[in-house]
Order: sequence, then structure tokens, then C-alpha cells
Amino acid sequence: MSDEVELKTVVSDNNNVSSDRTTEEVPGNGIQEASHLLSRAQSLENNVEGIELDGVFVDHNDPSPKTSKCRRELQSLKKDLNEVVVWKIRLWMVILLIVSAIVVVIATTVVVCAVEDDVDETYDRSSFVVPRLFRGNFTLESSSSSALDQQMLMEQLKQEVTAVYNSSAALERYFSDVTISSFQDSTAQFELQFMMPPENEELVRYTLSVKIVKGVLQQHFYDQDSREQLSVIPTSLRMEAF
Repeated sequence: MSDEVELKTVVSDNNNVSSDRTTEEVPGNGIQEASHLLSRAQSLENNVEGIELDGVFVDHNDPSPKTSKCRRELQSLKKDLNEVVVWKIRLWMVILLIVSAIVVVIATTVVVCAVEDDVDETYDRSSFVVPRLFRGNFTLESSSSSALDQQMLMEQLKQEVTAVYNSSAALERYFSDVTISSFQDSTAQFELQFMMPPENEELVRYTLSVKIVKGVLQQHFYDQDSREQLSVIPTSLRMEAF
């Protein structure tokens, strides 16, 4: 059987002049108290180092629960990304491969579009030797036709029609000339000339059809401001190929 002792300081009074301080052993719980102190020290050490829960390190000195939550979510995400999808290929490898493929496709498309010339924009106008002719008429508002001299009016109408077809993305390259042949009773008679390449079946059927050529000019008349000096009645436009 082991004896449990503790040290106790004894003070003896010697004629109230001086005091002698001695130490004696008395039964007690010295070992038990030391054991408690050791346990407390170990507890403090554990609190300093923290613990690991479900593979995530939790620091007791970190007062913020949000930090621990973020760490757990980060650990979970890392675990998900390292999951094997097929054979030895992990999920993060698949994601990286998809992103890389998208970047390559976009970069290739941009380079091809920048380098490749638009075939439709390269043409030799000197090869357009076949004429395509249209004729027709349109009527001006009464106030517009009476304000100007007839010759001056015809010249302004020619410039206006020329500007319409020269600004058309589809017809500008084929447009050649316009003639205002006569002007009577507020109605102008005109002729249009377009030039085509020898192989022109598709042009005649689509781009240089009466519907397209007439539609471009008529749309311009619809877009006109009624307060302009030359105001044409859009529905009065007539046109045919010859």
C-alpha cells in the first residue's frame, strides 16, 4: 500500500519576535492533485492542437463556426473531384478536358473566321458584262412636283435612285445606271441597268429578280419623311424587266 502525503508549511511563533517556517509531511492527496494538474495540462494541450472530425481538422482556438464549415465543404469538394469516373480517370480530369476542348474550339473558330476570306466579298466587276434592264414609273406628291423645275426635278430623282441602289449590300455591285426618261403629271418614267457575269441564272432568279429590285426602291420610298422636298407615293411604284 502506497502512502499519500502532501507538504504543509508550519509557522511557529517564537516570542512574537520572529517566525520559523518549516515544512512537514502530512497525509493528503498530493498524488491525486498532481494527477488533476496533469489532466488539466493535457486538456489545455488538446485545446491548443484541436481535434480531427470526419477527416477534417477542427481548431478549438478558432471562434468562428463558419471557418470550420468552409473547411468541411472544401474537404468534401476535394473528395468529390478525386472520385474515379472510369478506369483511372478522375472527375477533375474530365472537367479540365471539357474546358480545354471548349477553349480550343472557340480559338479555332476565331482564327478561321479571321483568316478565311469571304468569297462573296471578292469579285471582279469587269467580268460583269451581261446587262439586266428594268423599267417603270412612280408618282410624286403634288406639292413636291410643283415646287421645282422639271429638269432639276428629274436630275434629283436620278441622284436619289442611284444612292438607293449604291447603298444596297445585295445590289450595289451589280448596279450600273438609272435614267429618268420623262416626267409628266407628277409621274416619272425610269429605266434601271444592272450588269451581271456570264453565269447569271441564279442572279436573275433571286438577287436581280423584279421582286428584289422593286422591293429595295419601294422600301426607300416608305422610309421617306413626308416633309422631304421629293416625296414619292410608295404604292405608285411600278416595275418590270425587259
